[in-house]
Amino acid sequence: MKRNWLLSGCILFCLGAYAQTDKDFEEYAREQEAAFDTYVRTEEESFKAYNDSINREFGRYLAETWPDYPLSKKEPPIKDPVPPDVYEPGTPRPDPVKVPVRGEIEPPSLPLPSPHEDKRKLTPIPVEVPALKVDFYGALVSLRKASYALPALAGVDEKAVSTYWNHLSRLPYMEWVGSVLACKDDLSLNDWGMYQLINHVFTAYFPRRSTNEQVVFAVFTLNQMGYRAKIGRVRQDLFPLIAFGCNVSNTVFFRYGNEQGVVYTVVNAGHKDLTSIQTCRMEYGGATKRFDMSLDVAPALGDRSQAKVLRDKQRSYTLQYHPGYSRFLETYPCVDFNYYAEAALSEAFWESVQQQITPVLKGLTQEEAVNTLLHFAQYAFQYKTDGDQFGYEHFFFPEETIASAYSDCEDRAILFSQLVRRLLGMKVVLLYYPGRHLAAAVRFDNPATRGDYVLVDGQKYLVCDPTYIGASLGMGMPDLMEVPIEVVKLKD
Repeated sequence: MKRNWLLSGCILFCLGAYAQTDKDFEEYAREQEAAFDTYVRTEEESFKAYNDSINREFGRYLAETWPDYPLSKKEPPIKDPVPPDVYEPGTPRPDPVKVPVRGEIEPPSLPLPSPHEDKRKLTPIPVEVPALKVDFYGALVSLRKASYALPALAGVDEKAVSTYWNHLSRLPYMEWVGSVLACKDDLSLNDWGMYQLINHVFTAYFPRRSTNEQVVFAVFTLNQMGYRAKIGRVRQDLFPLIAFGCNVSNTVFFRYGNEQGVVYTVVNAGHKDLTSIQTCRMEYGGATKRFDMSLDVAPALGDRSQAKVLRDKQRSYTLQYHPGYSRFLETYPCVDFNYYAEAALSEAFWESVQQQITPVLKGLTQEEAVNTLLHFAQYAFQYKTDGDQFGYEHFFFPEETIASAYSDCEDRAILFSQLVRRLLGMKVVLLYYPGRHLAAAVRFDNPATRGDYVLVDGQKYLVCDPTYIGASLGMGMPDLMEVPIEVVKLKD
């Protein structure tokens, strides 16, 4: 795009020049395009030379003794989950109450870039045949076929990691960086998807290599793209340390520098118990970007889908979900609740929701439609906490809830909020009972709609709890009515 724009500028300049001379225009245009190509090559070579110098310098830093950093862990959002409650029809209910609000959580945004942020742009490199085919969560990715001679990582000490880094920096790394960027665009991947793709690229280019080598490769590649990432070491294991633009709650972290320093989170897929980590004293020069974990667009992972029959008290629904997308979502660390409630849905899932659920809602009032969706979320899934199901904290995206045999409070609240917002076009907030529970609240057009409620920006939202089985809109769990909540706002 940038190259075409510049080339167009050159041609316009050519037209002006041609108008003032008798030189053959086509020949003149060819000369200008050749000059432009030479300029682009020179710029790319200059960029590569600049990166090479940074890599050499950082390789020297890696060889120095790595200090030890104590690790911290955020308090789990749902530390002491409230078990499902069951509402018995006919049970006397007190008059509707206003739920006490402790605070409102605005949808977090990425921090502003540093005024010294590197403005250089990497150019995606289109894949040419012959190509290497890689299965990426159901999508067939084409990579440039290449044979890189990369010695094995000799250990995890500073000298070994530095040597391996230097080997990587002597390879034509701009080739795989460009291929990753091109695939990122083609598959509509976010930053986390790009990180997973980098790991797949390593496995494709360097099969049967160690996890420790993959960590160095991933951090090296992220650094070339301008992302803040570091290599961490705990005994004989290396871990990626990544700067995220949001909260991550199911792993450990440390703050680099002073109290206002960058938070580096340990990407710990095995959920190992870690208390401290060693890492290079320096950051990679010019890397300033933090991971954006929002899923504004569903990745293009093919059209294969799988059916799941779900039943509530009234009817059955056959919903489709994308197994590859679900596997990708499983890799996500626990981020802020709003990322799940605002995430894009796969085409297969969304089309099946429209086909199966929309007709049921036709002709219903807002109150009737919300109760229909609420009872679906209450009855269609079996309950199990994250601790019982996984042994660690894991929040579900809507598609994961559909695919899984079990769900808990935050999974159901997230699914319910997505359905109400997308199918009914109504405003929804999430209600977070700190450390214990997640529910939702819906704003109705009719001010006379009664029930337990919260005030958000002066407007009434009625409580809807997908884990209060059998309860209708406006019914909060009795044991939680006095607990001050935090309101999690969602984007309109």
